[in-house]
Amino acid sequence: MKRSNIVSGAAFTTALYAAVVILLSVAALAFLTFERIRGDLQREMDSLLIDEMRFIQEILDDNDNDNDSDVVQAIDDATLWLPFDTSLIGLFDNQGKRLAGNIDEYPSFRGWGEIEDDGINLGGEKRIHRVNVQTYRGFVIVVGRDLAFVTSTLRSLAWSLVAIGLGATLCTLLVGYISSVRTYRKLDQMAKTLNKVSRGEVKARLPVGKNNDQIDRVSRLMNSHLDNLTALMSTTRSAAAAIAHDLKNPLTHAYITLQQAKDSLQSDGQSVEAIDQIQSELDRLKWTFETVLRINRIEEGNSSKAFSYLDLNRLGQEAVENMIPLAEVKAQSLSFVENQSGRTLIEGDEGMLKQLCANLLQNSIDHCPEHSKVLLTVEQEESTVTLSVVDNGPGVPENTLGKLFVPFYKLESERNSVGNGLGLALVKAIADHHSSLLTATNNSPGLAVSVQFDAA
Repeated sequence: MKRSNIVSGAAFTTALYAAVVILLSVAALAFLTFERIRGDLQREMDSLLIDEMRFIQEILDDNDNDNDSDVVQAIDDATLWLPFDTSLIGLFDNQGKRLAGNIDEYPSFRGWGEIEDDGINLGGEKRIHRVNVQTYRGFVIVVGRDLAFVTSTLRSLAWSLVAIGLGATLCTLLVGYISSVRTYRKLDQMAKTLNKVSRGEVKARLPVGKNNDQIDRVSRLMNSHLDNLTALMSTTRSAAAAIAHDLKNPLTHAYITLQQAKDSLQSDGQSVEAIDQIQSELDRLKWTFETVLRINRIEEGNSSKAFSYLDLNRLGQEAVENMIPLAEVKAQSLSFVENQSGRTLIEGDEGMLKQLCANLLQNSIDHCPEHSKVLLTVEQEESTVTLSVVDNGPGVPENTLGKLFVPFYKLESERNSVGNGLGLALVKAIADHHSSLLTATNNSPGLAVSVQFDAA
């Protein structure tokens, strides 16, 4: 299963778009939430500092004796309850002298702001403080709070929002990926089933799941069409077989009658050349009908009871030896190259496979000129065994390669030849019956036809 096929699927692509929308939505919501909480925390802190500022101002208002020492003592006593390590408190006179608190000098600004302390009075750690500086009754009052809590809270909030956004995005992508995997598996199963149908397994059907999703509905519809197609093919095949059978019987009777007439003429010493020609044509018609019927029987047959373990090296060697006399008539070179590893066992019908080898060799011998070379090879690769017949003849046009195995198909240059275009059609029927892969390619020059079997 290629990952590129999954991530390019419609389900994952839709999930990707949804993830982008979710990420942008979460980012916008997170920004608004972050700013809202930051503002609330700042207002809360400012409210505390205002209360502390008012508290010190009330102490100054209660000092009727204008005794600074009483004010200082009062502020020091009143601020004992404050978190002294995170709070800034300062009381200064008009000359900038510190009177009370834990800050040595007041900031140059008035109102709200932020300062960084020197870390001396607050445990040696420098901190950023939110401060409020006010001049009141001749004094400068400074109150402040450490921003570490606010900063850490906002940082935790930011990371939480980021985690939520990424989590939602990843979950969406994961759901899309899983959905795409399921869809890809269904489509891959559909492709495999349709490939089986194209290779002759007309009873193969697309799987239909229980979810009744769009693919299941399409599969159900395609199965209905395949049922109709199978019925049509069966009807056509039965009609062709019936026609061939009905024509074969009278041809046989005519052949017998003609043979009797020939014997009678020969006994009278008369010429039988015309009758020989008629017999030859009848033989060709009879073989055509027999081939059509055999193709029909092979295509209709779904049983593998006749299958046995066969050595493809042996079958290839025997086929070449049987066809050598026919090749010698045209002074052609016919040879066999066996697989040296010896791992050439397959499961198949011996009679059918012998016919397959003979037809492939016959095709090359018939269509190659004199002194051509025809080679039958057997090769083994991992879990497959391939039988190939290769020649150096004229080959065929590239756009006709896919039609070579169609019954009765003949090239334009062969329209007047004796052949009927059924030899390779029979090869295809046998190959399909063995669930093997049949291919034809131009050999530049010549033609190469290969049949790939599953190794036993």
